[in-house]
Amino acid sequence: MKTIEFKKDNLNSLKNPLFFKRLEENNLELDLENEFSNYASSENILATNNFTSALHLSMCAISLKRGDKVICSINSSPEIPEVVRHFDAEPIFIDIKKNSFEMDLDKLKQIIDENSSKKLKAIIVSHVAGEILNLKEVKKIIKDRKLLIIEDATNSIGLDREGLDSISDIKVFSFDNRISNLGIFATDNKVIFERAKLLADHGIRYEENAHLDYIYDVVDIGCQYEASRLDLAYSIDSLERVARDLKTRRDIAKQYVEHLKNTVHIKIDPFQQNHSYSQFIIRVDKNRDGFAKDLKAVGIETKLHYIPLHLLSYYKSKYELKINSYPNALRNYQEILSIPIHSMLSSEDVAYIIKNIKSIAKNRV
Repeated sequence: MKTIEFKKDNLNSLKNPLFFKRLEENNLELDLENEFSNYASSENILATNNFTSALHLSMCAISLKRGDKVICSINSSPEIPEVVRHFDAEPIFIDIKKNSFEMDLDKLKQIIDENSSKKLKAIIVSHVAGEILNLKEVKKIIKDRKLLIIEDATNSIGLDREGLDSISDIKVFSFDNRISNLGIFATDNKVIFERAKLLADHGIRYEENAHLDYIYDVVDIGCQYEASRLDLAYSIDSLERVARDLKTRRDIAKQYVEHLKNTVHIKIDPFQQNHSYSQFIIRVDKNRDGFAKDLKAVGIETKLHYIPLHLLSYYKSKYELKINSYPNALRNYQEILSIPIHSMLSSEDVAYIIKNIKSIAKNRV
């Protein structure tokens, strides 16, 4: 039976002799930061060992502390509120818009207007599946509040970000593959960057006037966020494929839309033009889990983006959240299913996915 994975590693880099030559270069981190500056559009970039580290470093850099509050979407990856809780700070969840995967900005405005506390420190925004959240509107809602915007910008890599890059105080990225887990911390704020750079190396500061390189002091409590040489080399190589991979995903998405648009029990939400298709999400009108099991039986892997955070045991019990506290996210969760979309899918793979979705949907009662 054919098996189609949700994500598949591009192993071409590991077969290329130039890749191993690159591993021997002395300034791999600087090379990656220079290459990635085209996508982050930030003056200051740090590579980290993974996305969670980059996000955790962001919380360190803004001096998040116990009792502080950070806004995030209820439809987020679990690692987003997780890093907030590691500082004993509190995530403030926002429901999503109807028929969308993105934070409801009207509800965001309501929360900010009602919360005058100085403890409200930041907002973490994400571009779920590759649909760009309206950052300009977020900035307008914040107005003159001293509220930092931290952007999970992973799904915007390669997209047109004109007019958006100066809005976020910090941007974090992930390379989202199984060979390298490398993350990126990026900011234009020099003060935030200098603190992040210090904490990314255990809070160590070397004596500038010392005649010996090993004279240092520890001036704060940091951690080790450093990316490995393999992470750096593979990620530099993958940056060379960003435009090509984006075009491939857009071509696949076009086929999905064209061939599945009139499929019984299946709905596809309209896409904005500037979309990365990092995930391709369909809606199944009845028994989504049964549909996923039928796809799994024919070798097609699926995922969810995401299980709403208030349905997860930790947050449900910690904040006494009810199942209907976020009705749009709940309704969304009952229908959504992410199907494979990545640059390693062949035309035969895409045809196989389409054929089986149509066949399973047609034969459902």
